[in-house]
Amino acid sequence: MVEENRNFPKELYSEIHKSLVPASMLAETQFRLDAPAFLSRNSVTTLITRASTTKTLGEMADVFTVYIQSPVLVYVRPFSNSRPYLTTSELAEFQTGRPAHVSLLADPRLIGWEIKEGNIVVSRSGRVGEAYWVDRRLDGVLVGDSFRVVSKNPEECFVIYAVLASAFARNYLSGNAYGSVVDHASLDQLRAFPMPSLPPDIHSKITQKVRRALSLRDQAYDLLDETQKQVLKSNALARRQITSSAPVDSYEQPMNTYIPCNEVASGSDGDSEFRLEAHFHNPIARAAIENIRNCPSKRSTVGQLSHQVILAGRFKRNYVKAEYGTPFLSGKNIVQIRPTDVKYLSNSETEDLKDCLLTKGWVLVTRSGTIGRTCFVWYNFEDYAASEHILRVIPNEELVDPGYFYAFLSSPYGYEQIIRFRHGSVIDEITDEQLKKVIVPLPGRDRQKEIGDNVRLAYEKRAEAIRLEDEAQSILMREIQQQRSVES
Repeated sequence: MVEENRNFPKELYSEIHKSLVPASMLAETQFRLDAPAFLSRNSVTTLITRASTTKTLGEMADVFTVYIQSPVLVYVRPFSNSRPYLTTSELAEFQTGRPAHVSLLADPRLIGWEIKEGNIVVSRSGRVGEAYWVDRRLDGVLVGDSFRVVSKNPEECFVIYAVLASAFARNYLSGNAYGSVVDHASLDQLRAFPMPSLPPDIHSKITQKVRRALSLRDQAYDLLDETQKQVLKSNALARRQITSSAPVDSYEQPMNTYIPCNEVASGSDGDSEFRLEAHFHNPIARAAIENIRNCPSKRSTVGQLSHQVILAGRFKRNYVKAEYGTPFLSGKNIVQIRPTDVKYLSNSETEDLKDCLLTKGWVLVTRSGTIGRTCFVWYNFEDYAASEHILRVIPNEELVDPGYFYAFLSSPYGYEQIIRFRHGSVIDEITDEQLKKVIVPLPGRDRQKEIGDNVRLAYEKRAEAIRLEDEAQSILMREIQQQRSVES
């Protein structure tokens, strides 16, 4: 045994967990020999004993999956025989804009992947065991590689969702997963999950909080949709479509166009960067810039409207348990309703950690990989740290309302300008200097504030929804633990 080094931070020590299981459990775990299968089963049975449960999930809900061998995904413009298509990980994102559509004519079997409002979707591969509520925005979307849970009693659906969204349910499914490269879960395992029996008053409290949380989430969606319309209307851009005269592909992107040589050198927007890549001269982005230049609003750039656009540098990362660290956001986390797989930077072993922290009112923009994803720091990520793959925009509040600033950058007019700067042979990137060149139309301050207030209200509703879901989880866990202590 290695003697403990008193100078080595306690939070960086790793721990070895040991557990003994009887041979009789081999049959219960289908003769699995990997440790997670036993540990996850023990963790659930420790919380939910036979005396505190009366039913399995399969008895309370229809639990099924639709497997399609070699699905044919042909992406098309939306039409009567197409459906929006999302992966399970994309269900965790705060849905804005229009998802990609796939054709049902190319593969009629895909209709089996359609999800309906009020369903619960549970991921079965990759990050196994993540539960998602299907709200009205996701109604009719196609989602593959997942389990569907449809409550037999509509009054039970909110409690079922709360249980499946809990950490112990997720750990149970992920622990029982199998696969040498990609983890997979079994339908039988999900159907056999033991559901806790809750007293009527506890059942009612959880139902009310989850129902209210989901309603607030819908309200936040509606408000952000409204801000997008307000941005266009306030700048007289509502009737100006971002279109191209060139032929477009199934993604509605131009297939070919012609650019005069003098514009490659000088650029119609005054800043060509001497780029020869087609996407930099994308006629959709050029049309967006032209529409902004012709609108009646004043115009400025991101750089002129910001105190600073920060491109953080790389640094050594020491990841620790949550109680010893600061949450560290990746690019995908900033668009998730509730960030998953969040890592924690050591508070004591991260040099200049304060310089990595985010501040309320900032606008975040992803700069590599999937470029142009935006987020407003408002009752969500204050005092979180963020990856160098996320640009931090610090608005000058004397020149622009931060909420309006975010609303424009997240609009198609902002997004098309951002992604035209992408570059890189393997992974797409943009720089802080390129983001500073994005043109922003500025309506009157009163109009900006009206839009900004709606953005802030939407983010506050999102925060309240998360708080209510957390309260529902706390009520659930207290009741289960109380039942366990009584039985002991």
